[in-house]
Amino acid sequence: MTRGIFSIFGLMLRFYREMIKYARMLNADSIARRMFVTNSFDGLLSSLGVILGNYLSGTTSPASYVGSVIGASFAMGFFSGVVATYLSERAERLRELKRTERIILHTLRGSIYERAAKIVPIYVALWSGLGAIVLPAIGVTPFTIALLLGVRAATGLLVYTSAMLIVLELFLLGAYLGRISGESMVVSGIRLAGIGLAAIAFFTVLSLVFKGTPIG
Repeated sequence: MTRGIFSIFGLMLRFYREMIKYARMLNADSIARRMFVTNSFDGLLSSLGVILGNYLSGTTSPASYVGSVIGASFAMGFFSGVVATYLSERAERLRELKRTERIILHTLRGSIYERAAKIVPIYVALWSGLGAIVLPAIGVTPFTIALLLGVRAATGLLVYTSAMLIVLELFLLGAYLGRISGESMVVSGIRLAGIGLAAIAFFTVLSLVFKGTPIG
């Protein structure tokens, strides 16, 4: 049993190394980064909207918050982030492969280039789905902890804690963009975090309008 697990782990590790090699060969790292950042940003803002929207509607159950965020992020992350990205990237890579075959007047079937064209889309799709699924799941951690431990905390406290955690993730995502672009990581981080703070302010105003009291 243990030997079988190590065997599977070894195969996965070799496949991962193969993906890295082909991704570098086809310069796919930049595409994977863009997909990761884009889907992370979309997933985090969507999660923030779900959390604040649930609170605005009077939802108090931590399970409802966790279920809403995880369900939405998985649906978007898996079906759009992974499946759709894989299919579109695969189509583009195979198109480039066939174009190369026409230029060199020789088939590339069975070559390392064909192998790369089929492996690289998996690499890009995995990074795409990672941002859309994992980061939103981290953002809803306060509700998850309260649910698992049976802690009775004020809903407003959990909402604001999750919201601030998501803002922190947006800041780190912006800092990562700043590192890539060579700009100030702090300024770039504040730029994305500001979008999250603006969303929180917007829902606070809605709370004032519809409930007459601020969120919290």
